[in-house]
Amino acid sequence: MKLNFIVQRYILLLTFTNHILPIYKKDVILQPKQENYIKMRKSLVLFAIVFLLFSCGNAKKDNKKAQESATVVEENEIVKTLDYKTFVKKVWDIETYPDSFAYKSKLPCMIDFYADWCGPCKKVAPIMESIAQEYEGKLIVYKVNVDVEQKLPMVFKIKNIPTVFFLPTEGQPLSQVGALSKEEYISIINKHLIN
Repeated sequence: MKLNFIVQRYILLLTFTNHILPIYKKDVILQPKQENYIKMRKSLVLFAIVFLLFSCGNAKKDNKKAQESATVVEENEIVKTLDYKTFVKKVWDIETYPDSFAYKSKLPCMIDFYADWCGPCKKVAPIMESIAQEYEGKLIVYKVNVDVEQKLPMVFKIKNIPTVFFLPTEGQPLSQVGALSKEEYISIINKHLIN
């Protein structure tokens, strides 16, 4: 009796799984869900590709705008932003005199090479502003962001920041790597730039 009951259940189970479940799986559950899943996956991949293309394009435009705005020397700043074109025009025409230092300005200058992410550079920035105010009319203080302007750091062979170059009206430029105190900068200015 028990064997007969087990055989009946087994036959019923086989019949159900072989005849009813495949039809149920194909028509109702698996086919539409699989198609929807595939459509949804294609849509998500397409959306991700379009999103990445537009976001990368906007980043390039924003970066280009930032570089264009950074290359303009703002004359009303205490510490003037310096780019390569202005450097060639106002400081040293390196394209005409690549082998010898030929300073163009009547006033000596300091050039502070920095980056926005650099901690010691943030310490030097207010010192440069203070020096520019104190020596106004006697000394020009420039700043160069090495992340935006790449030609000038190559000209001066900048390897570490902050690096400050001291350019006298006569003689050779001097450089100082690392952050110094205001008194140390003033000592160098008085000794080498302003006689």
